[in-house]
Amino acid sequence: MYATRATSSPEVKTVSIPPEILEEIEAFEVEANRVLAGELSGDLFKPFRLQHGIYGQRQPGVHMFRIKIPFGGLTANQLRRIGEIADQYATGVGHVTTRQDIQLHFVSLEDVPTMMRKIAEVGLTTREACANTVRNVTACHLAGVCPGELFDVTPYAKTVALHLLRNPLNQSLPRKFKIAFSGCPHDCALTPIHDIGLLAVKKEDGGIGFRMSVGGGLGSTPRLAHVLREFVPMDELIPSIEAVIKVFDMLGNRKNRHKARLKFVIDKLGIEEFKRRWEAAYTAMGHSRPAHKPIMLLAHQDDPVPLIMPTRANGSGNGAVSDNGSDEGSAFAVWRRTNVVKQKQSGYVAVLIKLPMGDLTTAQMYALADLAEIYSNGNIRTTINQNVIIRWVPEARLREFYDDLASHGLADPGAESVEDIVACPGTDTCGLGITSSKGLARAMAEIFPPGRIPDDLQGVSVKISGCHNSCAQHHIATIGLHGVGKRIGEHVAPHYELHLGGQVNGAAKIGQMTVKLPAKNVPAAVSHLIAVYRRDREPGETLPAFIARVGKAKLKDELIPYTIVPSFEEDPSYYFDWESEEEFVLEDLGPGECAGGALELIDNRMLEAEQELYQARLLAEKHQYAVSVNKAYRAVLAAVKALLVTEGVDPATDAETFAEFEQRLVCKGILPEYGALASRIGDLGTKANTAEFALAKIAFAKEFVDACRAATEHMGKDLKLAGAEKGDGVEPPKSAASPATPAEPAPAQVNSSATGVPVFDLRGVACPLNYVKTKLKLEMMEAGERLEVWLDAGEPIKNVPVSLRNDGHKILTQEPLEPNAAHYRVVVEKVEG
Repeated sequence: MYATRATSSPEVKTVSIPPEILEEIEAFEVEANRVLAGELSGDLFKPFRLQHGIYGQRQPGVHMFRIKIPFGGLTANQLRRIGEIADQYATGVGHVTTRQDIQLHFVSLEDVPTMMRKIAEVGLTTREACANTVRNVTACHLAGVCPGELFDVTPYAKTVALHLLRNPLNQSLPRKFKIAFSGCPHDCALTPIHDIGLLAVKKEDGGIGFRMSVGGGLGSTPRLAHVLREFVPMDELIPSIEAVIKVFDMLGNRKNRHKARLKFVIDKLGIEEFKRRWEAAYTAMGHSRPAHKPIMLLAHQDDPVPLIMPTRANGSGNGAVSDNGSDEGSAFAVWRRTNVVKQKQSGYVAVLIKLPMGDLTTAQMYALADLAEIYSNGNIRTTINQNVIIRWVPEARLREFYDDLASHGLADPGAESVEDIVACPGTDTCGLGITSSKGLARAMAEIFPPGRIPDDLQGVSVKISGCHNSCAQHHIATIGLHGVGKRIGEHVAPHYELHLGGQVNGAAKIGQMTVKLPAKNVPAAVSHLIAVYRRDREPGETLPAFIARVGKAKLKDELIPYTIVPSFEEDPSYYFDWESEEEFVLEDLGPGECAGGALELIDNRMLEAEQELYQARLLAEKHQYAVSVNKAYRAVLAAVKALLVTEGVDPATDAETFAEFEQRLVCKGILPEYGALASRIGDLGTKANTAEFALAKIAFAKEFVDACRAATEHMGKDLKLAGAEKGDGVEPPKSAASPATPAEPAPAQVNSSATGVPVFDLRGVACPLNYVKTKLKLEMMEAGERLEVWLDAGEPIKNVPVSLRNDGHKILTQEPLEPNAAHYRVVVEKVEG
């Protein structure tokens, strides 16, 4: 017989927290308490906080607590514990994300360490769920039960996720890094939009492996991934991943976070050159292909419950199934049609539970945990479309299961379909959110009535992001929307950019931005789009095919009427976001890019070096040696970049930074004793680093940072570093590890047709480096010589001429370079200093 429902959820079963994890949480608690006591600034604490999966919210004084769930796999016991902490320390609601995590909002910093301990007791963590690290490793929610899969990717996703967790290789990457696994060509995990996508493949001889693609990503500049290897055998999986991460770590852009993802490295190098760099990194890390050793998989238990046919209520015991809803129009029949997937294992089904915009209450968490144990094997998975799924449900018990779900408000039909709109938190909680994506999603519910999905909208998706960062993955939706603001007179109206025709399954495609719509008009505009499709489609044509055939221009023409915004006086409702009672404003989300001065930029970077050293020492004290080594390495890089400001260069990658240091500083005798720096600090060791190894690296980093600080300590406006007594021309030690990256080419120099003096083209160079470059150029000239400098409008033309005049030089001309005044000509005459 089957188990009966308990009157209350069982107690959560806990295990002892491993000592190293406990020390990690204690270290966080110490620093959090210092912040709360006012002894440590929030800015210094922020990188440490993010590394542990804790985000700030747009509301002051509270935080978002992100629980990392590799491949979306949860046990009933773990879900109960999440419910407990959501009840006690958050809002009583959890949010499932498009990376299969669960987030809790409005958490006080003082409660975070306790919450960390509670989830650690059930084998969960927030570690590296945020920051510039490898984020949660995702996988298809049907892995292991999908009728079309080549093999179960679950153990591989789990092994990779736990191998990279707390790994020194990925603690301070240029930007976040995402990995996904899919088990069949349908590609439910969306591998083309990931930094590394791993799609199951099977060779003719039966050998299994993965097709590895790299460089996918969404955000403000979406890219689809390139194939790096058509077949990665299992014994080369982890080394192949590590080599990609290593190349990214060395060549990723650390100057501009908006250009920092792996996709930009590949844009710059080209995929063939990237492959060459990857091969070199693979070999340099001690791997050779083939590796001749199997991947050591971490076990994953996902067995079914015994399949026993239930008896009828009258006790006849003939094994007949109770009424499963023969009425095709019944609520159960509709739900079964949209939310139930037959497994490849006969007699079992997987049941999708639709969560409106990914939210579920703690009461629902407890209920799902109970039902997973009663009807299945106690395992639950989250999906990338913000739902949960319970697999291994005996098909004979489906009606019972549905009735129990319905009693908890968990039996809504339409899971993972067009009516199941994906929306990020938007302005509800996110500090980067511009619009209320959830509010719009609720407003659009009338377009797609629950459980009544027309056949012509099967396979259509709607995704809404509150900003361009694409947390809801709007770029790959059939109908994708992301929030922006638009100033109209003295007011700002919330708008959405409409992207049409995106998809990943089959031929991957980024949706085309078609038109910008005021938030109030989005539901009507989408309704009209669907009406146009039904009016003009060809027989059997799907909506994605229709969008591709008709094209952007025609669809934009159809939607133009919905772009019109009346003045605030005519209709102020256009200037209020969905579900908001206050007029829409664009909040200041942070300072601009310009540092405001070379000395300040140098000081900021030296401060960054010291912050990294602080974290390195702190982590080493808590025996987190592997991560502390990475922090020591980052401290050295920050100090180098501080000194390179004096040379007017700002390298974008680690490799360029080391190369510029050798050429511009070591060879000039500034720090000659630190030649071949890349080989001396670049070895990060392994996940099992010893205390001796870590402490030696930290000691070297401290010595180097101190030397850099000393070199800058007495520097004035002349930006002259304190050099070695030997002066210029010191030959640095040779090292194969020093990247052979060419120095930054000098700007093209010709004589001006307008003034007849040499031109120094600094268009596109930001403050203060444009000033430093001009200063260095003038130092090579004789008194009385003239130079024509081309500068951008804005900060450059405001700052550079004033700074040069303050240095004593004469500004002879300052005028627009072209009629639209996007750039300026400044003629400066050098004065003897």
